[in-house]
Amino acid sequence: MTHASIRRHETASNRPRKALLLTALAACSALAFGHAAAAEPWPSRPIMLTVVGPAGSAPDAAARDLAGRIGLALGQPIVIENMPGAGGIIGMQKVRSAAPDGYRFVFTHNGAVVINPALFKALSYDPVADFDPVSLVLTSPMILVASASLGVDRLDQLLALVRRQPGAVMYGSAGVGSPPHVFVEQLKAATSLSIDHVPFKGSNGLVQGLIGGQVGVGMESATALMPLIESGKVRALAVSGDSRMEILPQVPTFAELGVPDIGLVWLALMAPKGTPAEAVAALNREVTRVLALPDLRRNWTAMGRKLAGGPPDVLAERIRAELPRWRSVIESAAIRPE
Repeated sequence: MTHASIRRHETASNRPRKALLLTALAACSALAFGHAAAAEPWPSRPIMLTVVGPAGSAPDAAARDLAGRIGLALGQPIVIENMPGAGGIIGMQKVRSAAPDGYRFVFTHNGAVVINPALFKALSYDPVADFDPVSLVLTSPMILVASASLGVDRLDQLLALVRRQPGAVMYGSAGVGSPPHVFVEQLKAATSLSIDHVPFKGSNGLVQGLIGGQVGVGMESATALMPLIESGKVRALAVSGDSRMEILPQVPTFAELGVPDIGLVWLALMAPKGTPAEAVAALNREVTRVLALPDLRRNWTAMGRKLAGGPPDVLAERIRAELPRWRSVIESAAIRPE
């Protein structure tokens, strides 16, 4: 055999070995790349937070306060995307459809999470099946107020007035199916109260309705009602929740007055189902840390908010408990979306 033929034979015989070597090297590179990608710290890029409320609303203000503090600690900005409308349905649907990659979350309220499923027969999302809970953030007690012109200072006086003069007093809310609307219907059922409902467009509409005399009674958060209470235009009769509000220590809770479990508004963080557990846990830890900051606690308490927090299971359990509760109230009151 000539030297040339020997070289050709060696080259041909080496080809399978070279191919196997290249394949092995490629596999090792892919494996190494996969490990590097998996080990990439979270977050490595901006986080998108959808808020189911308009810019300037109470949920928006709370979300921006949280996002600014948490983003600074994480080293990545949290970008706020306001998606109001349809009682939170638009924003919830947007996040439900997003990739569960740890970079999309929703800042939502109980109206969107536990009331909408009872209001709408063909809701485009399931709060349990389509979302992972991240953290309960805060609760906002509702304040029942009566116009000063009614001359009542206590809940029992209001009940007596309405029974004595049927149809003379109406109550307003931020809209059909809004949490305050559902809560007043809950109060009506518990006290056998008969009073007609006037829906407004949002809490600002309710405030104007109280000022203008279109309604004599309303229920809303401290953010909306405190200016009217402080000016004497309305009188606070009762607050929801398990304790009195620090900013209204003289006003009893509904439970103190013999009407337990009247609802309150809560705000929470949720994520698309299947979001990496590491991202959920990390964000939950940051929310817990921020809620413990003295200045935030002081500022939010002054707005009538009660800070919540807790692990994701706390939010999950609240959702499971409240879904049947509000479905029963809504069905009994025959509330239908407009």
